[in-house]
Amino acid sequence: MKRFDKIRKSEELSALTIFGAWLVFGIFLVLFVDKVLPSALMLMLSFGFIYPAGCLFMFFRLCRRHGVMWYFPAAVIAASVLMYISWGTYRAIIPNMIVMTILCLLFGCGLGSCFADKEAVRAYREQRRMKKLGEDKPYTSIIDSSADKRSKNNK
Repeated sequence: MKRFDKIRKSEELSALTIFGAWLVFGIFLVLFVDKVLPSALMLMLSFGFIYPAGCLFMFFRLCRRHGVMWYFPAAVIAASVLMYISWGTYRAIIPNMIVMTILCLLFGCGLGSCFADKEAVRAYREQRRMKKLGEDKPYTSIIDSSADKRSKNNK
């Protein structure tokens, strides 16, 4: 469970995990509709309800916990466009996948940031900035610490 705590606390690892889950989820749905159950009803159900609901849920959870990150929507949109361009099955199954992904991304991230704990997000980013600058360690004077050591040894 400590592995999941590390992922849950880190903004980058959470974004990477959600990005991977979204990618696997989308590819699985496309392959399922194209190869396993190729019917119009399954296509409408999968990409009319299941895909948008799943995407909204994933993006909402990420942004509610960590706030909106500029690189996450860019990566999702770029991956969606690349899959659309390069993968014939993806292009043949649903032509408006890019638009649907962008709408789910915007609504999910927007709603998630509305319900986010702004103070926790700000504190996390400030803590990360302080750690990057090396200011996360409290300042201790050499003179004071040696005087404290002497006083402890004398007692």
